[in-house]
Amino acid sequence: MRSGRRTLLALVAAVVALGAVASCSTDPVGDENRTVTAGPVIYPLSLRYHGIDVVADVPYGSDALQRLDVCLPADSAPDTTRTPTPTPGGTASATADEVGADAGGADAAGDGSASGVGTSGAGVAAAGAGAGTGAGAGAGAGAGAGAGDGAGDGDGADAGAGAGAGAGDAAVADAASGTRPAVLMIHGGSWSHGDKATAAYRSVCKYLASEGFVTFNVDYRLAPTDPFPAGLDDVRRALDWVFRPTTLSTYDVDSKRVGVFGGSAGGNLAAMLAVTDHDSTAYAEGDRIRAVVDLSGPTNLTTRSTEADGVSAAFQRKQLLYLGCRTYSDCPAATRASPEYHVTSDTAPFFIGHSTDEFIPLWESQEFAATLRRHDVPVTFVAVEGSAHSIAQLDEAMSKRVASFLREHLD
Repeated sequence: MRSGRRTLLALVAAVVALGAVASCSTDPVGDENRTVTAGPVIYPLSLRYHGIDVVADVPYGSDALQRLDVCLPADSAPDTTRTPTPTPGGTASATADEVGADAGGADAAGDGSASGVGTSGAGVAAAGAGAGTGAGAGAGAGAGAGAGDGAGDGDGADAGAGAGAGAGDAAVADAASGTRPAVLMIHGGSWSHGDKATAAYRSVCKYLASEGFVTFNVDYRLAPTDPFPAGLDDVRRALDWVFRPTTLSTYDVDSKRVGVFGGSAGGNLAAMLAVTDHDSTAYAEGDRIRAVVDLSGPTNLTTRSTEADGVSAAFQRKQLLYLGCRTYSDCPAATRASPEYHVTSDTAPFFIGHSTDEFIPLWESQEFAATLRRHDVPVTFVAVEGSAHSIAQLDEAMSKRVASFLREHLD
């Protein structure tokens, strides 16, 4: 009898131990939270990219800042280095300034040097060979991690006169749709500066291309010259341009496999695109965002961000300039520009990365993730120990997490 009791107790102890191990797993399945440490190197900057072409300064609108670069995976056909031209009778809202038929603005930039990859920079050299899907991201020398950008945001449930793929002609859109996943990438810079062509953002664009994603790296109008909602209107217009049949066919993009990526200001704009996507013409026509990567994006620009645990006084002023407001007490745009207040059950899955001690408070992403989950939106939330902001979080492990998330939701 004693032997039987000892055996039973041993079995109970084993079950308890297995439960404890499962609850402490560092690789949970599905919706998850994780806290990680980050290396000092922006991994995409440390690589050399072989066979990754960049089609530069393709116009998606008439303004000088309404331009984007296209980073092409190494398996791209030769004719994908051209600028798409409009299809007669195509989309209803593909006006001349959106179409960008000026092929002279599209220069195919080569690999390596065009991305700002080099052997200098602060930080530790990245030793690993490039991650990728055969697109040829190779080993390179280390680059500094000090490429963080100012946080920003944008709003726009009313964003954009879209150039949705189809415009009442779904058959044309389906025929034009290609085979490859794509990502619209949005740079940061406190809504007031930043550039798609900086070495850091160009390298991230090429990294995503090396992972098999056709990557559209977009510029947009900036505050205070063009305050909210101009920036969001622009990135919505750029996304609608991506969904145009001629764009899909030129770059072999599958309209059912399109995601968005943004850091800092771009993280906010990417989040705003996603949470207001259900209001867009493209969404009604079946062209919608399928996955979102938000690194350090501000998600609450209301008076909540001015409390003791909020952003600095200097950043509060930058937010007001972006919002076009003089005070937070009289600023309706603050709520309109905050992703926190626009989440629905139709919102696409999110990957959120945020450092524990950076100048955009961690609670902004934590509260946003909680709101997403209340609406049953899948969220992968990664808290990075330290102060690395935006794409400065992208060490090798974080870069691969992002690529895996996009692949999971866009494949």
